[in-house]
Amino acid sequence: MSDPRKEIWHKRKQLGRSKYLILFGLLPWGIGLTLLFSVIEFLRLQEINWVWVPIRLLIFVFIGFFVANARWHAMESRYEPYTRRP
Repeated sequence: MSDPRKEIWHKRKQLGRSKYLILFGLLPWGIGLTLLFSVIEFLRLQEINWVWVPIRLLIFVFIGFFVANARWHAMESRYEPYTRRP
């Protein structure tokens, strides 16, 4: 891993896993994709079915959790050799 990426990961790792999952998984994926799909629905149908908004939010929050968790573990495995060096 190059030095800039190592420094970025070090800063993100200092947030802690829970905060990382919220800031880089739950919020952007959950809220972002819910808004995106709601806008697409509005553009296609000229209305928003409000029953689907919380359902979308739940689904995309779960997706965001798994994506961020996978990224956390991937970065941990990349970053681990650098922490073992003297």
